[in-house]
Amino acid sequence: MILLDAMKNYLHHLEPFAVFPMTQPNFAIDGPSFDDYRWHMDIPDENESKQLYDQAIHSRHERGRYHSWELVSEQVLLKDCDLSFWKYKGATIPYDLFWFFGAEDMERSTRREIILTYHGHDYQAHLERERHKLGRVRIFWSTELQKKLAPLGQSTKKQSARFYRQDDAHYQLSFLHPETIAADKNELQDTSEEQPDGKSIREGRKTYVYSTKYERSPKNRLAAIKIHGTKCMACGFDFEKFYGEQGKDFIEVHHVKPLHEVNGEMEVNPETDLICLCSNCHRMIHRDPHHTLSLEELKKIIAENRKQ
Repeated sequence: MILLDAMKNYLHHLEPFAVFPMTQPNFAIDGPSFDDYRWHMDIPDENESKQLYDQAIHSRHERGRYHSWELVSEQVLLKDCDLSFWKYKGATIPYDLFWFFGAEDMERSTRREIILTYHGHDYQAHLERERHKLGRVRIFWSTELQKKLAPLGQSTKKQSARFYRQDDAHYQLSFLHPETIAADKNELQDTSEEQPDGKSIREGRKTYVYSTKYERSPKNRLAAIKIHGTKCMACGFDFEKFYGEQGKDFIEVHHVKPLHEVNGEMEVNPETDLICLCSNCHRMIHRDPHHTLSLEELKKIIAENRKQ
């Protein structure tokens, strides 16, 4: 009895989203069925729940993990896709992330419509704030979008839903396989970042070439793709949309300041020091060995030539 009371007191102080029944080890806390169990437990009262909510709102915008969510930047939020994500066409949003969906001021038992853009098409979705004292907010999307996502839900690979925030009513939705991205060794290297000391004379002839290659971090590459996505930031090309499964999760990552220009190691900020480019745009940025184009310069070239 003493042990049971101690366990109840411990659960009492946990954040609501971390609490699940001890008798349901496979229980999906994102699913609506959470309500069927939650009220059998000793949970925070309404005042305590409000304190948790207020505390979360004041600590907003801090990047990092929030249960099954990851805040990557001010505009990008990732959600681990578990079984309940696919089954219930939605997910529960932690208090700390209400601001991302503009749900801070939603009243209990209310609903707000939003738009999710997936592969260039807009789909209806909505936010709901529950009437119960915890006042959780959930995001749900339409059956039409769910049908489009059905093949993804059958995948056995870990994947993350990527929400890119345009404003409080519009979000771009895409999906990433972080483990696949981090392990991808097929990205072409910048030819300008290899410094050969010799060169071949005739094609096809075996030669020994001594060169310097600069080490890149797979973690930085993954972080850049989480932040910037897999569409080319210069021309908008989408490998998955064009090549299907073969192109999923592929994009090349470019260092704004080429590594061969850096004297020694450097700290890399994936948000400001790395950009995501398709193979063509990546090559064009490095076309002139004496001048690496900036993203703005390349976008200007593309815009001018599209007018013609």
